[in-house]
Amino acid sequence: MVRLRSRTILPAAALLLCAACVPLPQEEGVARPASSGIVAGDFQPLDPGANRQDSLHLRVHAYGADRAQAVSELAETLYSRVMTDTGLYSFVPRGLYPIVTYASREEYLRKTRLPEWSGGVSVGNSIFVYEGPRMPGILAHEMTHLIFFEYMGRSDEALRWVNEGLAVYEEQEALRAQGGGGPSLPLRKLPFREMIGMAPLSENQGSAGEWYLQVGSVVRFLIERGGRVGFSEFLKALHDGRGADEAVRTGFPGVWGGLGALESSWQSSF
Repeated sequence: MVRLRSRTILPAAALLLCAACVPLPQEEGVARPASSGIVAGDFQPLDPGANRQDSLHLRVHAYGADRAQAVSELAETLYSRVMTDTGLYSFVPRGLYPIVTYASREEYLRKTRLPEWSGGVSVGNSIFVYEGPRMPGILAHEMTHLIFFEYMGRSDEALRWVNEGLAVYEEQEALRAQGGGGPSLPLRKLPFREMIGMAPLSENQGSAGEWYLQVGSVVRFLIERGGRVGFSEFLKALHDGRGADEAVRTGFPGVWGGLGALESSWQSSF
């Protein structure tokens, strides 16, 4: 699976929709056309002499031992945050997630031959990014996707809103930790039936920006209002093949009786 990562700062709230976000034309972005045929082998590696740093969950490639160590520490921090927010402490990746860190945007575009607006991409279980202020958000977003797909063990379009919403949430939190933008609310609230059924095929669509904002907001609401323990149970129910409506009841008993109650509660929260 290919996910081109695009960073987009949407008006008002500086939401940098990174690795899996909707880029506005003037911004760098991330799109993930599943039918693009892109594979990691299409990308040129770092120049000879680059360093590799292995950690508990990651294998970072970067120029210089200090940079490899710094990216590794950042990425492990982001990984730990995802585990804290999801409660998936028993989840163990099958192998180390490779992160290839190009030195500049120019090198990234030249060696990947991706669109000018691309700021990062995940291919298979690997993430390709370049050094810059947007990198923490992109790493958080893409890493969340890798963990989500491997944990679920399947690709299910009905879960796209949860997948993207969690990735947007983790991206926002990573940016906020770096002193950047925090959460942003959609200007128009989509009915949940449209939100779940829409699932934009590409992040490189300005019209899809509101969808990403909404799913990020809904997942934030689940985590922060419903609690991380409940969110963990919600994810486990989805993993076991239960529908989203039943998963909400299972994860948040006494809080929301299903998607309808969640929608009403979220709608009235702002």
